[in-house]
Amino acid sequence: MGTEKMSNEVTKGNGKGFHLIYLWGLFYVIMTYAYPVITFMTVPKVDASVNSSAAYEEAAKAQNGVLGSDLPLVVLAIPVVLLIMSIVIAARSKNLHRRAFLVTAELIKYLLIPFYIMGGIAIVLFFLLMFTPVVIMIFVSPVVIGVLCVLGWVSLAGSAPFMIAYLSKAVKDKKYGKAFALLIGFLQFFFAMDVITTIICAIKEKKTKE
Repeated sequence: MGTEKMSNEVTKGNGKGFHLIYLWGLFYVIMTYAYPVITFMTVPKVDASVNSSAAYEEAAKAQNGVLGSDLPLVVLAIPVVLLIMSIVIAARSKNLHRRAFLVTAELIKYLLIPFYIMGGIAIVLFFLLMFTPVVIMIFVSPVVIGVLCVLGWVSLAGSAPFMIAYLSKAVKDKKYGKAFALLIGFLQFFFAMDVITTIICAIKEKKTKE
């Protein structure tokens, strides 16, 4: 029902004004910033004296309930759920004007720029920690870097459905050629390039009278 309402919010016009799909963009940004914090909060706070896996799991269940030490892994699935929801909402909102999709993508991409900068800094720090005397970081750092890269990319991909929907509409409206749209769509899955190409599309869209 929610996605149907979103898709029927505006079927005609020039796409200006407020659309419910923008609320999803804001929610997506809030949850993307929140899930690292939520993940950290669900990591079991176990006393250093705990030296067995059974005791650790028992302490984890006391904090996190039935899921115990698995809860942080469940929380890490949030970006995947958000991505799937973005795909569903973009697909069900096909009656919106193309500009509504573009604004939603802009909303997500621009507001998440600080998030990716912080993620990049964290990756560099963990990379440098590999060269410190702390031997365990040689094994821990690559894992953390890998997780950060995957989660960052999934978060990046969450705005792609809206840009792809925009490009599809723009091609149907004969605003863009297919080759240009395919190139821009492909670049939505690369860090930095997705923001640059979105800015290019926004500039081109502003020059459109219709």
